[in-house]
Amino acid sequence: MAENWQWSANKHFWINHYGTGALIEATRALPFDQIAPRLAPWRLLEAVRLRGADAKETRLAAEIIGHILLAEKLGEPDPGSTLSFDRNAAKISPFSFSVTPHQSQTDTSDPSVAFGVTMDDDAWIKAHRLAAETAVSRINEARTSGADLYLTIPDATDFIPVLQHASNMVERWLEGYQELTLDFKRRVHLAEGTYLALCEALLSYDPVRGVDLWRSLRATISTRYLGKADIEDSLHMIFRVSDSPEVIALRTELFDLDYSNTDQDLLNIAIAASYNGRAVWLNEMIESDRKSSLAWRRKRGVVLSGFTANNILPIPDAWSEGEIKTSHQSLEMKSARFRWIEACAHHWWEAYLKANKPEEAYAAWILFLKSADPRAWIWIEQDIEAANDSSAFFELKLSHFHLNRARLKRVMEKRIEKLDKKLFDRDIGIGIEPWK
Repeated sequence: MAENWQWSANKHFWINHYGTGALIEATRALPFDQIAPRLAPWRLLEAVRLRGADAKETRLAAEIIGHILLAEKLGEPDPGSTLSFDRNAAKISPFSFSVTPHQSQTDTSDPSVAFGVTMDDDAWIKAHRLAAETAVSRINEARTSGADLYLTIPDATDFIPVLQHASNMVERWLEGYQELTLDFKRRVHLAEGTYLALCEALLSYDPVRGVDLWRSLRATISTRYLGKADIEDSLHMIFRVSDSPEVIALRTELFDLDYSNTDQDLLNIAIAASYNGRAVWLNEMIESDRKSSLAWRRKRGVVLSGFTANNILPIPDAWSEGEIKTSHQSLEMKSARFRWIEACAHHWWEAYLKANKPEEAYAAWILFLKSADPRAWIWIEQDIEAANDSSAFFELKLSHFHLNRARLKRVMEKRIEKLDKKLFDRDIGIGIEPWK
């Protein structure tokens, strides 16, 4: 305040983000109209909420944001690659992302050349480094040209006051969302995080429009915003919001083949549901499938039952005592094995947290690594909090966990790496609907 600091599109993103945070904390007693122009636009609604969500202040912030969203002269930025944002890491590092070069950048018609590119580590590193440099350059160019909300990730709760006090402005932001007009797509690509946050707020505040907007954004957004277990945050969103007939119908719709046509898709739904406290709903869907008169739905129910979490040992069906004579029996056994491996992982994670000696803790950790898959994220943090242990050795175990987080993530991915190639444990057919 003493230095009259204010945000600027020409400043580094981190300086704008954290400088704005300092101003928000320091200026709550001052008139908002004097402070608002000095705050980074992606934190304006946060400032309004922290100041008490006054109607007048909310409308002022929404007007500034609307001016950015509706700017007609801005073209769609192209980072040149597929960008992925980890919503969990964003709380600590608000602008860290990973880059995946488009497949066309490494495609070749010669199979031998394609194989060589795949096996050439130096070429792979060079391609990713170039993609990252290109992405950063184009992102900075977009922001300095006026795309102030580009690739920023606001919080959905900040949009509730806007829906209450500035609904007429929101109508303008959403123009063309049902028809998927070119201008709506352009606006979304310039502020994907803003529209995702608005969508989540709408799913609770106005579920009918929220569901329609969710479908439109799913067909429009190109950046990947990842939540827990590296699952799209837009999927978590559906289970995170409060229940309503429209939202519940959308959750059920996720099982349609348009959305879920691999076992990986089904696992993602099961994890998102369980992580966000919808395990009862998931079990009801499984029971409904198991009782269906349709064979394919009964198979889906069996597969889904294997993807549940918080299973408890022993799992008696995991080890068949007699000959398996039908494919359905085989599917039932594999499903039970999936429940068993998750129960094993949970057992060894609890043993790790409870261990009192380094040797016991390390042995439990190794066995946890040998059994964990992404479902572990459902209970890892819950178990840490439930332990309520402030001892030095417990802190040491948590440090070991955090330092080995990347390794844990790799072994989890390895355990489920073939699920995206199967449906109901059968190989999918590329070129055949719905994988076409």
